[in-house]
Amino acid sequence: MIPLVKALTRAPTLFGVPYMYAMFNMVVTAVVFLATKSLFTLLLVLPIHSLGYFLTLRDEQIFNILRVKAARTPPQSTTLWGVKSYASGDPS
Repeated sequence: MIPLVKALTRAPTLFGVPYMYAMFNMVVTAVVFLATKSLFTLLLVLPIHSLGYFLTLRDEQIFNILRVKAARTPPQSTTLWGVKSYASGDPS
C-alpha cells in the first residue's frame, strides 16, 4: 500500500492562502485603490490576507466548503424582499 502524502493533496497556495483567494484579495484591493486613488489603500492587502490565512490554518479546505455552501444555498429573496425571484410562475 502506498502511503498518502498530505502535501500532495493540498491545494497550491500563495503565502499560505489558496491562489483563488489571493487573486480575490488582489482584485478587491485594486478596485478600492482605483476608486480612492490613495496609495494607503494598498495596505488593505494585509488584513484581507491575514483573514484568509487564519481561516486556512483552521481548515485547509475552508474556501472550497464556502464555495459549495454558497452554490447550494437557495436565494433568500423571499425573506429579504418579500417576493420569489426564482419561482416557477406562482405569484404568491
